[in-house]
Amino acid sequence: MLKAQKIESAINRLNLDELPQILSAVDQEQHKSRIPSLSYNQPNFYWILKNADLEDWSSDTCSRVLWLSGPPKCNIDQVSSYVVDVEKKKASETQHSVLYFFCLTADTENPIVSFTHSLLYQIVCCSSSNEKAQIVKTFLHSLRDAILGKEQTSNTKLPQFKEGDSPSAIIKEVLDAETNGLWSALKAVLDSAHSHDLSIVIDGLDRVKHQKAKFIREVRELVEHLQGRISKAKALLTSRPEAEIKAVLDGLPCIEYDKERKGSATPHDSDSKLSSPY
Repeated sequence: MLKAQKIESAINRLNLDELPQILSAVDQEQHKSRIPSLSYNQPNFYWILKNADLEDWSSDTCSRVLWLSGPPKCNIDQVSSYVVDVEKKKASETQHSVLYFFCLTADTENPIVSFTHSLLYQIVCCSSSNEKAQIVKTFLHSLRDAILGKEQTSNTKLPQFKEGDSPSAIIKEVLDAETNGLWSALKAVLDSAHSHDLSIVIDGLDRVKHQKAKFIREVRELVEHLQGRISKAKALLTSRPEAEIKAVLDGLPCIEYDKERKGSATPHDSDSKLSSPY
């Protein structure tokens, strides 16, 4: 109980200015800025940008999920970056939030850490000063509850703290000790912080190396959770067309490179001159 009280005290005393040093967050905007800019009228991206499914996804009528699938030569990360920019422009004009993550930046050992930490950091950065403290507390309280619950059911020990540890040091121990509760903590934050529209773009799911299928399954569950809690939640997922990923994302609307042209009289146009199926 003493350690539980120490965690609670650290949560209440945490200086939010120290959050970037505590979280294993990756600056997604910095990564996105290194991706070549994309014009809507570039022919080699017509198969996505002029596809009716993307037009439906981009509309403001309802929640949608869309999966873009293609080989590395398609450079789908350029589309992801383009969509993020378009959605952020909408966000500047309406009550609309945009979260995004490029899996190239994920921790190879535990991608869930960099993913959840990065999204939490984005949420905090785009929130008002009055909301930030509550968002962080919601996230950390969820992790605290996961640790305490695990200790009671599986004899797992609480994180070990040193005498005189600062609040940031204690919180860092909590974050490092309980990675399994990160999904629930992120959901708790999104439930409390986003009553308005939300767009989330997750690029390059194939780049996840550690427990890929498990990570993607959790991503799908997160998206489905958001659609049940937020008035309009849109998710754009991208990857290579790998069998392992197809098995997890089966049933989602998908734009797959070259699929619509198979069996046609000219099945392979030049990569720089792809025609739209519409």
